[in-house]
Amino acid sequence: MIKHWFRRQHPLSNSDKLRCHALARSRIPSHCLPLFKKPYPDPNTPLSQLKCVVLDFETSGLNPSQDEILSVGMINIHYPVMSLATAQHYYVESEHCIEAETAVVNHIVPETLLGGISRHELIECLVESLSGKVVIAHGAEIEKQFLRQLLSLEDSLPLPLIFLDTMRLERSLMKYRGAMYPDLRLAHIRDQKRLPPYLAHNAFADVVATGELFLALVEEICEDQTPRLGPLVLRSL
Repeated sequence: MIKHWFRRQHPLSNSDKLRCHALARSRIPSHCLPLFKKPYPDPNTPLSQLKCVVLDFETSGLNPSQDEILSVGMINIHYPVMSLATAQHYYVESEHCIEAETAVVNHIVPETLLGGISRHELIECLVESLSGKVVIAHGAEIEKQFLRQLLSLEDSLPLPLIFLDTMRLERSLMKYRGAMYPDLRLAHIRDQKRLPPYLAHNAFADVVATGELFLALVEEICEDQTPRLGPLVLRSL
C-alpha cells in the first residue's frame, strides 16, 4: 500500500504523465521524439537495473539564449560500475567569437573547435546517447537549460529526461549535518570525499570526476540499503 502511494505521488510519476500528455497532444520536434517515447521507470526501481549516463557541457557562458555549447563529455554508468570504454568527448563547431574570459576557464580557443561536430550532429549524438537513460550531472540546471535550447523545446513542453544532480545530492547530506553554506564545487566535494584531484573545466575529465563522485555519494546516502531511483530523484530536486 505504501509503495503504491509512493509511486503515484512521486514527481517521477507526475513527470511521466506530462511526457505522455505532450506526446499525445503537442507538436514535438521530430528529432526529440525518441526522448519523448521512452517511458519513465518506476520510482522503486533499483539503480542497478537502470542505464545511466554522466553529462557535462563546457559553454561560452551561462545564458543558453545567447551562449553556446563548446564541448560535450559523456560516460555510461551501470551501477555500481562506470565504464571508461563508453566515454565520449566532442568539440562543437562555433561561428561566434570565444570570449577571452571563457577561454581562460575552459582552455577552449577558436582553433580547438576546428573540425568539431556540427549543431545537427550534436543533437543526433545527444538524443541517441541520452534516450532511455538516467542523466547524471553536477549542477544539472546548466545542462537542462542548454539542452532545452539546443533541442528547440517550447516552454510548454517538458524536457523528457530524468536527472540526478551530484551537487544537490551532496547538499542533501550537508543539510542533514547542519551545514548552512556548504562549498558545493565539484573539486571541493571530491576533496572532502578523499577522491583524487582532476583537471577541472574539461568536459571529459568532468564526467569522469562526476561519475566517481556519484558512486561515492550513492554509497554514502544508501549505506546498506538497495539504491533506488525515487529517493535519489527527490534529493536531486
